[in-house]
Amino acid sequence: MGPVELLHMSVFSQSFSPCGRFLAAGNNYGEIAVFSLSAALSPDATALSQKAVLTFTAHEGPVFSLLSTDCHLLSAGNGEISCWSWSDLTKKNVKPLWTKRPNYKSSLEIPEINAMVLNTRVRTHT
Repeated sequence: MGPVELLHMSVFSQSFSPCGRFLAAGNNYGEIAVFSLSAALSPDATALSQKAVLTFTAHEGPVFSLLSTDCHLLSAGNGEISCWSWSDLTKKNVKPLWTKRPNYKSSLEIPEINAMVLNTRVRTHT
């Protein structure tokens, strides 16, 4: 990303990994950057250690929302939600586990997904 893009970049979402060692941040260019908090916040931190350990394109449009679970990072953009494995991301393996796109009648109906909530009370039947 060049200096002009960096100047106009907005971070719309952020989420901590379940272990608390990483921070993911989503921007208006559809990218997710993963930062190592121990490296970035160390008393001996350098400009290099404060940079993202991984940056990847998650959506064609902005990443409006991020949500962490025990094992996964969910990202939401314009009308789609993708799921990433934290284990894979920490190994720099960038491949979504799944992406969900609800059916819309027209492109005018595609919403910005600005927030997600995890319902931990859902019961499953066996």
